[in-house]
Amino acid sequence: MVYMILLTLVCSPVTETSDQTVFVHEWGVVLIDEVIPTVSGAERGYLEENGMLQPYYSMAVDAPVIWFHGPEFTGTLTVEVQNGYFSLLIPLPVSESIDDESIPVFQEGDNYTAVWKDLTFTDDVSSSSDRPYDRRGIADYSIEEGFLWAMPFWREVPALTVTYGAVSYTDRFIYYECSASNLFDEQDPSEIYQQHSLVFHEENGELKADLVLAPGNRIRIELAVSDEGILEVLQDWGGDEFLVEEIEALWKTWKPSILTRCVQYGEAVVLFPLTDEQVESISSLDLQTDQGYSVEYSRLFLALGSV
Repeated sequence: MVYMILLTLVCSPVTETSDQTVFVHEWGVVLIDEVIPTVSGAERGYLEENGMLQPYYSMAVDAPVIWFHGPEFTGTLTVEVQNGYFSLLIPLPVSESIDDESIPVFQEGDNYTAVWKDLTFTDDVSSSSDRPYDRRGIADYSIEEGFLWAMPFWREVPALTVTYGAVSYTDRFIYYECSASNLFDEQDPSEIYQQHSLVFHEENGELKADLVLAPGNRIRIELAVSDEGILEVLQDWGGDEFLVEEIEALWKTWKPSILTRCVQYGEAVVLFPLTDEQVESISSLDLQTDQGYSVEYSRLFLALGSV
């Protein structure tokens, strides 16, 4: 009898969704120098040959970058901003039809919510330089001009291709801007970065960094020689949950800003990770797959500001 039960279990088909998981990876940087702190994917500007980022003044970009990994699927992504607002959504969510009563971007109390329905996620095996992207879904292409320099870094990540048919959008990521006005209501930022941070500064015309592990305990990292130490720190801050390419994209995106502030303008700049509670106080993600796959989220938000 036991043998027959085991034989039945072995021969029974296993549903494809039973062990399928979609992984959602997101990073962003909070600019704490702003009057209203903002979560940023990149700063607007243009990249010079010397690695400096010169500002593009028409608009500040405040946006995390979201990638998706796992099996191909279709589904709906919802992003909710806690006690704040969206300043940019790429692609812009739209209603399915004129008669659709649902609103893709709406406010409930102090929170704003954006919903992308009928997204398609496919596994494109072509090289990063050949991966397709379609910007027709951008209502005003000029809003991207200030950070087009950073997008190639984000497309190097071996993630699923996202297609949003409603606005003919295809790219490697979803992108949004939002405020983070209530982030440090209960705790001063200095109390956090004195425990665990990277402090950047200029020395003899070069960018240097100290790794702060505890008050009075700093470890010197020579950025002029190699970026490996910085990447290791960022990977550690992400709990080793992010792909190497995602961490490299993060550093490639923000090193020019830090380099400019420290070397060109003589600032000392601190970079430190936010806690899970602080990240959730900014925004939350919810991905629902039509195939019923389980979803795991990895989110790394860093704070950046002058010391």
